[in-house]
Amino acid sequence: MLKQMLYAGIGLATVTKEKAEEVIAELIKKGEMSKEEGKDVLNTLMNRMQEESERLKQKINEQVENTISSMNLVRKSELNEVLAKVAELEKRLEEISSEKEV
Repeated sequence: MLKQMLYAGIGLATVTKEKAEEVIAELIKKGEMSKEEGKDVLNTLMNRMQEESERLKQKINEQVENTISSMNLVRKSELNEVLAKVAELEKRLEEISSEKEV
């Protein structure tokens, strides 16, 4: 579901950019805006869209983190830490067992 939301946002940004370019081109064609003004407006719009995209990504990440926390799920990094500790303990146990046998 999160991927779909992200893809929808990316698709919307693409459509919005294309539409903005069309509108700006039409305004330039009609003489209501210079090419330079059109570039400035488009750049401003693209910067705002990028900022909004970053905010959306941040919100999605926050929601994922909240969901993971509420479900008491373990992160892969946490699992790897536990597995490394278990491996170390197994190694120590083998060493102790070997010493007792000798």
